[in-house]
Amino acid sequence: MVLVCRCVVIFLFSSLSLLVYADIKDQEWEQEIAKKLEQEATASRMVWLKDKDNTPFLALYEEQSQEIASGAVVVLHAMGAHADWPIIISALRKNLAKQGWSTLSIQLPVLAIRHSVENYGKTIAAAQDRIDAAVDYMREEKFRNIVLVGHGFGAISALSYTQTLSTPKVMAVAAIGLQDYAFLKPAVDILQLIEKNTLPLLDIYGERDFQHIVEQAPDRRLAANKGNNDNFTQLEVDGADHYFSKMDDVLARRVRGWLDKAAPGVSVMFETNLTNEENEIAPE
Repeated sequence: MVLVCRCVVIFLFSSLSLLVYADIKDQEWEQEIAKKLEQEATASRMVWLKDKDNTPFLALYEEQSQEIASGAVVVLHAMGAHADWPIIISALRKNLAKQGWSTLSIQLPVLAIRHSVENYGKTIAAAQDRIDAAVDYMREEKFRNIVLVGHGFGAISALSYTQTLSTPKVMAVAAIGLQDYAFLKPAVDILQLIEKNTLPLLDIYGERDFQHIVEQAPDRRLAANKGNNDNFTQLEVDGADHYFSKMDDVLARRVRGWLDKAAPGVSVMFETNLTNEENEIAPE
């Protein structure tokens, strides 16, 4: 949970809070968050990645624990959160790992509070760079069946990223609580993102989600139809709110069930004896 005012932001961790004031620099702020995560979060591996500007950012890798692995998930948090956010993100990255999907939850750009929230629209390009670095990392780990799962602004970042690719690096996208942010500058048109998307897409939201998310559901379906995306799935979860409060297990099961249908039939890992062309993402 994030409590935001013009002078202070409080980040809640499992056993301590980090108080961040308005005059702190963005990168310094992120580094402070990362330090606390290194101390507080539990993960199979803490990974430092770099974007195209050589800026380091933290990612939490959780190795799957099933006998048969399914693939890899890059997890993307909501606006102003972090890679182990206690709402949705922490439980999701761990639960999916228990269900056969290794996860890499990455830190997306976070603005210092001195900036207007509308400026999150300007962070999408940086978010795309980070997602690309995360996907490349998982490919280096020999995964070939890679999907993106994002909540809120993380879902928008995921859809925006897929449209920067001339050839696919990921197999599918799951968007949790996908919504318009009317205040963003530059504006982001999520209906256009959906219409242009060619990958399997899960649009999952709660029955008690934000009103505009529920009311816009038919428009999102129409956008997918206009884009002739037969692999669009929309799922409203009974009783769930935007944060899937006390329903973490339900969310993980719904996402995992969709993943089993949307990203099946490919090798989980690269074969080391194949050529580069043979190692391209393709159904078997």
